[in-house]
Amino acid sequence: MTSPDPTPSDGGIIEDLPTPPPDLGDGNDPAEPPTPETPPPPTGAETIHWEPATWYSATFACLTPGCSEENIVKSTGMLYSNNGQAKYVRIVDSVCGKDCKILTATKLIPQPPEE
Repeated sequence: MTSPDPTPSDGGIIEDLPTPPPDLGDGNDPAEPPTPETPPPPTGAETIHWEPATWYSATFACLTPGCSEENIVKSTGMLYSNNGQAKYVRIVDSVCGKDCKILTATKLIPQPPEE
């Protein structure tokens, strides 16, 4: 059994084939990875008054533009206030390596025992 030849026997052009639709760039192209939407920046951050040598639980968010963790609010169960000065109380984003914005902090009661 022979299969039909896809080219015309007279060497002409095949005109009966439909033309493919134009690429509309709808984001469904497998070559283009989907870009996740960045959540809006967190609101409600207040000035935190740190007590020296005190443990806190805290919420924080990375505000660095372009970071994959940008504006995502996270929490930590234990954050130490060091000497109580805000410049020494830091949380560093594990993706971009920049300082995160501490949104809230709650003093742990009771404080963990000293080691």
